[in-house]
Amino acid sequence: MTKEFRSVQGFNDILSPEIAKFQHIESVARRCFGLFNFREVRTPVLEQAGLFERSIGTSTDIVEKEMYTFEDKGGERLSLRPEGTAPVARTYIEHNIDKQDALQRWFYIGPMFRHERPQRGRLRQFHQAGVEIFGTDDPFADVETILLADTIISSLAVRDVTARLNSIGCPVCRPAYLKELRSYLGSVRERLCEDCRKRADTNPMRVLDCKKEGCLEATASAPRTTDHLCNDCSGHLSGLRSGLDALKIPYTIDTRLVRGLDYYSRTVFEFAPARDTRAQNAIVAGGRYDYLVELLGGPHTPAIGFAMGIERMAALIDTPVQRGPAVFFVPLSSESRVKAVRLAGVLRHTGRTCEIGYGEKTIKSMLRRADRLGADLVIIIGEEELRDGFVTLKRMSDGTQERVNDADLPDAVGRMKS
Repeated sequence: MTKEFRSVQGFNDILSPEIAKFQHIESVARRCFGLFNFREVRTPVLEQAGLFERSIGTSTDIVEKEMYTFEDKGGERLSLRPEGTAPVARTYIEHNIDKQDALQRWFYIGPMFRHERPQRGRLRQFHQAGVEIFGTDDPFADVETILLADTIISSLAVRDVTARLNSIGCPVCRPAYLKELRSYLGSVRERLCEDCRKRADTNPMRVLDCKKEGCLEATASAPRTTDHLCNDCSGHLSGLRSGLDALKIPYTIDTRLVRGLDYYSRTVFEFAPARDTRAQNAIVAGGRYDYLVELLGGPHTPAIGFAMGIERMAALIDTPVQRGPAVFFVPLSSESRVKAVRLAGVLRHTGRTCEIGYGEKTIKSMLRRADRLGADLVIIIGEEELRDGFVTLKRMSDGTQERVNDADLPDAVGRMKS
């Protein structure tokens, strides 16, 4: 039989057992977000295209090459969200959150979309979990944001991950830095790749982010952002470093670390596997964006956040053990199925996971399925059990069986499982 339809390239199905990794990562992330008192926000996957063009920047690869943008039937230009921060900032502005309480701590989990060449670490539909803190420029907010990322990584037992940190300045000090950087890039222009020659004029800091060997060599002596910081930015960086040092969170200063999105200012940071030298290896990336809300038409609102790539994190953790059902029912007649459904409801009410052998034709085939699923206990309901108001309870690990009255089943299940 010909398979007529397949998933779109770069839009992957996620099945068991891989889905267990995603569920585990999301569960750990939600728990950590809650411990730090972040509240969930959910934004649409579709936004006006102009939101990203203004916030991310028209000269970025995301806007120029990667966004899924189209006109709907009403002629409105829409884009599938390529990242999570701009939609959350739009939400903050649209609902006048600053008038309720300017200081907000939000998190999100969901799919993002970029039309990139599918490869390891990059998909066209990918998933992120992220946080945003609005309404403060205190460097301790940066410390706590990085601490939260470190806490999630540690909670997932991911080892050998390093944090890199940099400051890219602000509108006061960055223009002088960009002028010097453009001059430097002009002197090595012929050694840069074609993309970086364009970036040298439109988005020069992105050249420092290029992973091609020729560009790395050409920019080895490029001016450093940290040598051009104004007093405020320098003081902010010092406050951030003091906080990280006090909490003993390890990090390195990487003056080549920049962000590909226009809205970042001051702090930028990444967490990545220490031994992984692939270009697309960051599992957490974030930074400060003190002017984004204002850029989008809202009040001046300093902010900081990060996004964690769930697919990339999943590649670094072991698949959690997936437990089978606590109880598998083996009904041997249509009438016994009704009893199985009723008793399963009682056990589910106590928190026990149950499955009923509907589709199997024989007791042997149902027991085989229970074994494949890894069920702890089997409950057999035949004619005698149905007539006399009991069930046969069997422990799969050692074959121990006992008759149990229907009313005593929850206690018996608890006893046999312990």
